[in-house]
Amino acid sequence: MFGRICIAELKRLVRSKKYMFWTFAFPIMLGTLFYFAFSTIYSSQKSETIPVVIEVTDNAINEYKVLQAFSNLDTDQMSNDLEKYYEDKAVAEAMGESFDKEIPISDETMDKIEDVQSYDDMKKYDLADFPYDYLKVDRSEIDNISKDDLPFIKVLNDLTYDDGNKMVEEVEGITHEEAEEMLSDGDIAGIITVDSMQDIYLLVNGNGVKHSILSTIISEYKLEAGKAIDTINDDHENLERSSEIMDESTESIEYIEAKSTAGDNKDPFIAYFYNLIAMIAIMGSTASLNVIVMSQANQSDVGIRVDISPSIKLIHELAQLLAVFILQSIILIFTLTYLIFILGIKFGGNITFIYLTTLLAGLVGDNLGFMIAHFGKIAIDKKEAFLMAIFLGGGFMSGLMYGDMKIIVEQKAPWFNRINPSAVITDAFYALNVFGVGPRYYRALMYILITSGVMLLIGCILSRRSSYKSL
Repeated sequence: MFGRICIAELKRLVRSKKYMFWTFAFPIMLGTLFYFAFSTIYSSQKSETIPVVIEVTDNAINEYKVLQAFSNLDTDQMSNDLEKYYEDKAVAEAMGESFDKEIPISDETMDKIEDVQSYDDMKKYDLADFPYDYLKVDRSEIDNISKDDLPFIKVLNDLTYDDGNKMVEEVEGITHEEAEEMLSDGDIAGIITVDSMQDIYLLVNGNGVKHSILSTIISEYKLEAGKAIDTINDDHENLERSSEIMDESTESIEYIEAKSTAGDNKDPFIAYFYNLIAMIAIMGSTASLNVIVMSQANQSDVGIRVDISPSIKLIHELAQLLAVFILQSIILIFTLTYLIFILGIKFGGNITFIYLTTLLAGLVGDNLGFMIAHFGKIAIDKKEAFLMAIFLGGGFMSGLMYGDMKIIVEQKAPWFNRINPSAVITDAFYALNVFGVGPRYYRALMYILITSGVMLLIGCILSRRSSYKSL
């Protein structure tokens, strides 16, 4: 019975011209348009060094000095010395002896150190009150920190194209007014202002590939720096490792070395193709929505027959859902094959995992439609409108219309990217391309599986609760 229902539904879907156009023909055409629109833009300029002016404020340098100071503070030695001081003082007082030993660190300074419980507390700390005697390194290493020591500047200096050309070149020795004039004349691509570890601003004059590359670099750096700060804030003990955590996080922003299973596509426009696959996957939700709704007794004659038949309703629906998933998987695989092997688009990463991610993406879309189909007595046109809002709105928020939108959302409302199906899918492709098969990619897959599993579970629960009498 299960197999017959699945095959029958599969045949019906293939015969649906509307479904086949919007989930198969339309994405192929859109992908082809993306290819002709973006493929030559990046390749024509991808080896050109981008001239920029970088302005670093005293606040940014001071923040990094504080970060390095706390990372190199020997708190164990400081606590031991303070404990020994009070023990010696107590012994001297007990024996009636005078005690004139100087306290190794004042109570006021110790209180200020202990008041630092987060990254925000740390960056506000006044180094004039810092106990430099307990540094693990020479004080000069902190005092001599300059612009070139900042993590963001190191990232820019290390970036190169595949052919070895330097990606970003700083134009030095000019004033802000001169920089603005050069920007207006087109002599530089942008003015980058670094005001803190996470507050970095880009001023450009117009739009283009160079501006897009700069924007992507800055957005990615801010995203990784923000994650590093969150890690530091998660545990007070991480303050002692703040410099290490920041360096480890920002070092992942690289355009040079490709890991064994990582991708080698540095084209910022590749995100549009990630979003295209996500869009196809989410559009599959309309099919699962329709097949389930049409099996509900208050929606169609077929639904009445299903409801009064001896077959278990949930099993019937799962057979239909499987049919949708099979056809959607075929469409996704064909589209991906067309993009990679016909158009020659490099998705980046291990090809096997690219296909695996694509199949799991289809699961998200199908289960989304399955869940929404069981939302009470809402008319099907309203459910379809709700789905439309999800895959168009979600697509926009994940970068389908504007490439950097997903990064902006991650900075402002990271929780939204965890529940946005399109963002969950594109993040898996991004992780595979940039970081390869590893913790970041597996975490992205975990989000896909959890999102899909939760939607399937909700749909099953709602299906078991509904009956012809209650519909």
